[in-house]
Amino acid sequence: MDQSPRIRRVLIVADDDFAGQALDQAAAAFGLQVRWLSRGDGIQAVLHEFAPDAVIIDPAMGASPADQAVRAVAGNGAALLLLGEPDDAEVQALRQVAAETEIKVDGMLTKPLTPEGLEVALRIMVGEMGFSAADIAGAVMRGEMTAWYQLQLQRSADGWRAAGAEALARWAHPELGVVMPDAFVPVVEAAGQIVVITDCVLQTAVQQLSVWHRNGMPFRVSVNITPSLVGDPEFPERLSRLVAEYDVPPGALLLEIPEQSVATASADFRAMLARLRVHGFGLALEHFGIGVSSLADLYRTPFSELKIHRSLVARLEEDEDAQHLVRGILLLAAALGLETCAEAVETPEALDFLHAEGCTRVQGFHISRPLPAAAFQVAATQWL
Repeated sequence: MDQSPRIRRVLIVADDDFAGQALDQAAAAFGLQVRWLSRGDGIQAVLHEFAPDAVIIDPAMGASPADQAVRAVAGNGAALLLLGEPDDAEVQALRQVAAETEIKVDGMLTKPLTPEGLEVALRIMVGEMGFSAADIAGAVMRGEMTAWYQLQLQRSADGWRAAGAEALARWAHPELGVVMPDAFVPVVEAAGQIVVITDCVLQTAVQQLSVWHRNGMPFRVSVNITPSLVGDPEFPERLSRLVAEYDVPPGALLLEIPEQSVATASADFRAMLARLRVHGFGLALEHFGIGVSSLADLYRTPFSELKIHRSLVARLEEDEDAQHLVRGILLLAAALGLETCAEAVETPEALDFLHAEGCTRVQGFHISRPLPAAAFQVAATQWL
């Protein structure tokens, strides 16, 4: 990491001191001063006294504190970053507040914050890393877009066993090293090219599945897809031909659809999902539990799995309401004959809770970070 003269002070506005090692490493490498502020209390005074160059806000701390924090930053001139996934309801609501106050959201950071994710975000802000749609298209043509894998465990009577992974896009940049999705996914989404990245991840994941299955590891891999695929009416057939080419059973590929996308999906997109199920692929409703979708969405769309939202899983240790909600989701899924997967499992206590309550699958940093295929295989052997 090179130091930059343009970013010196970073203010974190969140309920929890989520940054930990990530901020310590970034502060040391960039020469940063970092201050953390709980729930935005007294933010105006801190902005005046600390004069941050960048402010990171966690939308999950609550609508009112987050809204107030964004409005305060709007008059300060600092760069604004949000913590969470682009399709989280809280993030989308805060983006709307930012738009109303005419402040640009300079970047997204995935929670839990990692040193790599923070590095990419800071490099973008200081102008060391900025990509165009043409840059990314060139990377695709050169075969630089690939997939890393985050281990998923499946529940057994006596514990958890390695059963597959979520495939996540990574850019193997020849000069910058591994570039995280935060740096390029928003660019391709804005340019209407996200399908190209999805295709790269699917191609890589199916090829890797073929290798694992031939080597006696019948894993399942999940890949995120979006409604933009409705522009390709041949997608289900094309995907079916791909798995047949590599002799991978369709059931070994699970397609994750964000809850927000389903709640606003067109009839054409729902029809495509039904065709994918007919071809034998699994379908997961991702980020479930934040109140965007309805029971009607579950009834109308042939899902095979519910993926429990990270914000609920992260609070399992200390929040009885989160525990009740997760129990309710697990009971609902069982009644509907659906499997379940909890994302963002960060502690052994959360893992034990989910096992006791009957969750089917889990993933998270407590189990493994996303890894290249070779390193993933080594990590998986610890859970076989």
